[in-house]
Amino acid sequence: GAGGGGAATGCLGGACAVPGCMGGACTKGDYTAVACGCAGDAGPAAMTFVGSGEGDFVTETGYKYVGAGNGNLSMVAPKKVFWGRILGVTGGLLVLLLVLAVSLRPRATTTTTIPLPTTAMPTQQPAPITSPPPPPSVGDCTFWGDPHMKTFDGARPSYYGDGEVWIVKSKEVKIQGRFEGTVYTKGLAATNAVAVSGPFIQNHVIKVFTIESGEGITVDGQPVLQSLGSTYGFVAGTTLTYNDQGELPDAAAGIWKKRVVHMKLPMGVELTVFRWNNYLDLRLRMPALPDQDGACGNFNGNAADDTNIQVQTRKAAVVGPGELLFQSRKAVQFTAAENALLQMCERNPQLYKTALQKCQTNIGGRLHMLHQHKACMLNMCMGQNEHALRYAKAMGL
Repeated sequence: GAGGGGAATGCLGGACAVPGCMGGACTKGDYTAVACGCAGDAGPAAMTFVGSGEGDFVTETGYKYVGAGNGNLSMVAPKKVFWGRILGVTGGLLVLLLVLAVSLRPRATTTTTIPLPTTAMPTQQPAPITSPPPPPSVGDCTFWGDPHMKTFDGARPSYYGDGEVWIVKSKEVKIQGRFEGTVYTKGLAATNAVAVSGPFIQNHVIKVFTIESGEGITVDGQPVLQSLGSTYGFVAGTTLTYNDQGELPDAAAGIWKKRVVHMKLPMGVELTVFRWNNYLDLRLRMPALPDQDGACGNFNGNAADDTNIQVQTRKAAVVGPGELLFQSRKAVQFTAAENALLQMCERNPQLYKTALQKCQTNIGGRLHMLHQHKACMLNMCMGQNEHALRYAKAMGL
């Protein structure tokens, strides 16, 4: 609109001629100005009370037209409201600005990684880890007295018959013992000599005898270690020592002066021989060998198969022809006490029959082994009795 002195401009016949306003209305101001405003459409007219004599209609049950100036109601359009529209426009602008501000505000970015398509490669299995084989078991076999034994696997057989017996029989390590009776044991055998040989010491032969035998200690028949405190070596990894040191297999022998041969041999074999006047005690320590057998057992972890009968069945005890490490066999003597014990075995028919069959199979009818046949029988019949000497004395033999 416009304002100033004089007549209003821009109002034509009560209508606003303001550019951009269509259908606006002029409102009266003072006598010098007329304000023109664009208010837009005010909406349809409604029946309104305008004073008596001022309107065009009167009230009946409805509205009745009675002519201009004759009624008390007239059709009056509501006044144009400017502030509502201004507030509406302003509110709209504020909302628009708020939306723009929110949309332009920096947003926290979330990175989504889309994996690239890959072609599955065949899984390569790692090579198996190969560990070195565990070291072979190491164990002890001990002989003491007449002779009592404890095998590598813990069995406790006893050998009472005379003769040469395998202590350890294997391809590499060969150890034999000679059993002989004494007057102190009523003829029941005690270890009288031991011989060691085999490829593991280049087939040299070491022998140890009792004190009263007079044969001493030899290597390939030559005397060695003739005094306490001496040492002898002849093959790489082999040392023989003679002194008075060593743990006794039988504590009862501690009353006598010790004379001990220590053999430190290849392949982890250690043999300790205690020399007494008329017998030997032994302690053998070595790793298990896959093919070993003998009076010390087969070292397989099973003590049940180290009995005299089991060892004889495997032909692992008696030294056969061509196997002897000693220069010659010792004549086997049978005492009255031994014969009496053998006769007692006949009271157990099943045991006697088994012993007879096994010994006949192992030894046969060779005349030079005739007495060893009886020794074999005695071992099978009495071998599980750790105290045959005590038993013989109790029987009055």
